[in-house]
Amino acid sequence: MQYRPDAPSLLEAIADFLMKDVLPAVKEHDALAYKTLVSWNMLGVVSRELKSAEPLLNDEIARLLSHFKETRALPGSIGEKLELSRELNGRLAEEIRSRSGNNAAQKELVKKALVENLSISNPRFGTE
Repeated sequence: MQYRPDAPSLLEAIADFLMKDVLPAVKEHDALAYKTLVSWNMLGVVSRELKSAEPLLNDEIARLLSHFKETRALPGSIGEKLELSRELNGRLAEEIRSRSGNNAAQKELVKKALVENLSISNPRFGTE
C-alpha cells in the first residue's frame, strides 16, 4: 500500500487538530481538557510506534541472538518478530532470575531495550 497520506501523517494531523482546535475550545472543562491531552499523547505514541517499532524490534532481536550466540534468519512478519522477541526476552529473564550468564551484558541488554521503548512512549526522555 502506497496511500498518501500515510498512517503516521494522519495521526499527526489528528493530534494537531486536538491541540489547535479542540483543546482551546474545552479548556474550561478540566476533565475534557485532560482527556484531550491524553488522546493527543496516545496519538503521538502510536505514530512513533508505526514509524520506529519494526527497526527497533529488528535491532533488539539481533542483540538478543548475539547474546545467546545464535544465528537465525529474521522472520518476515511483524507478528513473527514480536513472537521471537518475546521468546528471547523470556530466555533472558530466566537467565537473570537464575543468576547465570554475564550480569553486565544482561544489564546492558535490558537498559538498551528500556531506552528504545522510552524513545517511543516519551521521546523527550533522553533529552531531559
